Amino acid sequence: MGIAAICGSSRENGNTEELVNRLVDGLDTDKIYLRNYHIEPVSDYRHSNTAPFYPDDDYRNLISRVLEKDILIFATPIYWYGMSGLMKNFIDRWSQTLMEHGRSAFKQEMAKKTVYVAAVGDDDPRLKGLPLIQQFQYIFDFMNMTFDGYLLAKGNKPGGVMTDRAAIVAANELRRKLTESEAGRKA
Repeated sequence: MGIAAICGSSRENGNTEELVNRLVDGLDTDKIYLRNYHIEPVSDYRHSNTAPFYPDDDYRNLISRVLEKDILIFATPIYWYGMSGLMKNFIDRWSQTLMEHGRSAFKQEMAKKTVYVAAVGDDDPRLKGLPLIQQFQYIFDFMNMTFDGYLLAKGNKPGGVMTDRAAIVAANELRRKLTESEAGRKA
């Protein structure tokens, strides 16, 4: 089934993308660059008498691609000590999927996923990125997903993440884990 790497960076070939490439190069991975898709913001119909309207955008296709994979990597730059707007918008839409007709098994399907977070920031990311990790932890807990690890890296200018030796060591370790997991699925 493979890996889906969901990249929330607005910058092509930026540090977040470079870190993702290091993690999954050569592995069976569907790289989803959210910047390349149109995803409308969530509309909250929970307390409305109006019938829900779900936009005809790229979200349904993307969530279907995500559901096909066993392992999910949520990769985001750290923007203002949280996830990127692109990533937040994508995850916010899960609220609609949870209520959407014909998607009653969404939460159960997501609960089968093993998930990781990779985040890159410039302002002391291993400390100031921890609230971001906690936010993801709450999201994954709500969806009953298995949160198996995270990687916080330092980088700002293009290529900067590759000078963060601790992040490279952690990325190599996570890559080893992903490679073993992929080998176990194929066996």
